[in-house]
Amino acid sequence: MTPKFEAGAAVRWTSQSQGSTKEKVGTVHAVVPVGESPIDYLTKPYSSAQIKFDKLISTTSYVRYLIAVPRGGRSVKVDYYCPRPALLQVADRE
Repeated sequence: MTPKFEAGAAVRWTSQSQGSTKEKVGTVHAVVPVGESPIDYLTKPYSSAQIKFDKLISTTSYVRYLIAVPRGGRSVKVDYYCPRPALLQVADRE
């Protein structure tokens, strides 16, 4: 399967947690091939607090996208997400 997005693409999706929804916008950090772990594609150094996806489900039967989302405010750190590919949409660059 050909990846839908390439590294560097701006994407957005809506996440849901504890009854509230939030739109997240970020950049594709890496395209993770079938059977590989997104952990292997993180840029070091990073802290475990920056990993916002299930590390136990490290491999899947479909291409995944590792998304870097800026924390905002004065922080220069990003958080890394691996949302389901079907949720991702092209985002406008601001």
